[in-house]
Amino acid sequence: MSATSGTTQDAPVSGWHAGRIIHRLRVWSGLVLFAYVTGHFANHALGLISLEFMGKAAGFWQAFWRFPPINILLYVALTTHVLTALWKVYQRRTLRMQRQEWVQLISGLAIPLLLVVHVTGTRGAAAMYGLNDSYAYVLYSTFVASPFSGVLNAAGLVAAWVHGCIGVHYWLRFKSVYTATFQAVALVCAALLPALSLTGYLSAGRTILPLANDGEWLEVYYRNLNLADDAVWEMLARDIEVNRFIIIGVISAVILARMLRNFAHKRSRNLTIRYVDGPDIRQPRGATLLEISRANELPHASVCGGRGRCSTCRVRILESEEPPEPPEPDEQRVLQRINAPDDVRLACQLVPRSNMRVVRLLPPDTNVSMSSNAEQHASGREQLITVVFADLRGFTTAAESRLPFDVVYLINQFARSMGDATTRNGGIVDKFLGDGVMALFGVKGTEEDQARQALGAAADMMHEIDVLNSRLLSELPEKFRIGIGIHTGSVILGEIGVGTVRGLTAIGDTVNTASRLEAATKTLNCTLCVSAQTLEHADLHSQASQQTITVPGKTATIEVHTFMNEEDLRSLLSASALV
Repeated sequence: MSATSGTTQDAPVSGWHAGRIIHRLRVWSGLVLFAYVTGHFANHALGLISLEFMGKAAGFWQAFWRFPPINILLYVALTTHVLTALWKVYQRRTLRMQRQEWVQLISGLAIPLLLVVHVTGTRGAAAMYGLNDSYAYVLYSTFVASPFSGVLNAAGLVAAWVHGCIGVHYWLRFKSVYTATFQAVALVCAALLPALSLTGYLSAGRTILPLANDGEWLEVYYRNLNLADDAVWEMLARDIEVNRFIIIGVISAVILARMLRNFAHKRSRNLTIRYVDGPDIRQPRGATLLEISRANELPHASVCGGRGRCSTCRVRILESEEPPEPPEPDEQRVLQRINAPDDVRLACQLVPRSNMRVVRLLPPDTNVSMSSNAEQHASGREQLITVVFADLRGFTTAAESRLPFDVVYLINQFARSMGDATTRNGGIVDKFLGDGVMALFGVKGTEEDQARQALGAAADMMHEIDVLNSRLLSELPEKFRIGIGIHTGSVILGEIGVGTVRGLTAIGDTVNTASRLEAATKTLNCTLCVSAQTLEHADLHSQASQQTITVPGKTATIEVHTFMNEEDLRSLLSASALV
């Protein structure tokens, strides 16, 4: 088994292919149908005002959707969405899905079965027999003639709404406009509109019930139906049964075809997928790597549901007997957006064609917020960075005479000021260690930038301690002091932890050295102890106190520079900026 070659990044990112076309057709046809259902719900809600107002609004609504070009668009969207959805069901290699996907699938398959009576009895009857499918006809049919069909109608509309809302959510999920505020408003609307619609539908139905006993109203009602032959009702009943049989037959045919395909694949030659942090799996060819994981109950992150949009299912191909097919344009676009190296692929798009060894790069419980911040270090990377350790001096003495609330308050004040100083200078806080903090610089950016940023953060930390002391001057037995250690070197960066207690951290000798330098500020009687290596990466030439020290745990000595206060450090940074 040989290592996979790095060719994926050279694939083109433009052009059309079958999968992309089908996906786009399903999305845009779904949006047209969702607009239709939204208008239908809004019209139902007008029943809260009056049956007459509801009927007049329905006239305008029907005139729009039955305008020939719009009507053609609607039927094309309906046909396209049904066909692409059935094709998607057929393509699935496993039925192990996320909860939202199950709800979307079941509601989608239930829609035609629940609405066959309503659609055939309204639009179908209007097209075939010239029936006037007014709101009075719909309400009389469902509340008087056949109440059970009214229940099916309401359930069908709710299923269509749920199916559409999930689809729109997945479509918008990774778009910049889909902010938390947008999501909150959308959720309220998604719950409010069907509630108003069903309430308006019931209110209008209650208006119809007493009219059904009014002979004069019934005479006008039947005359307005525009039916010359009572045999139409028998033909409608026949049409409903035929359409129901067709729907069940088509769904059954797709399921049967899918079963036969899976049976044929099981008889074909299997391949082996070896997960570095999981089992070895024998699986028939033809499934995507994500489907292989799901079929074998192996947890695998997939925030977008396997649509190739979120990158959370990505894996690194460590070995492959044969190079995999290059990524399609949509997958390539996602990989380029996250700056993925050549050996990284989306599991939901990768169809293995030979034995391979892979590693999942993100934890199985990854969510949207985690995925948006996930970096290429998820599986561990060696990288040169600058590490800063800062520790608060004098805190133990100050805490002895304080209440627990005051102690927590002081720690939070310190953490906030140190965190602000770090992020303001382009670093990230790795962790807080009681009254200490560890920060990383250079996770992104150049070597020179990271060292200078770390020194700038150290100067800001000194300033923040002075501000904190002035704010608490009357409350402290003695001023707070700070000890800072900075060192630059190679570390292992990786996502470490379990569940929500997980984050990017650094491991290695550089981290230990930076910690030791911070501790050395006590014996050296200084505020900042920075290694000569960091100043060299920052291209700075310090006149500050320079000496060679022995770091506990290391046999070799290390050259360091010490600084007593913020002014000395800022003078060095300013002088360098003028050169």
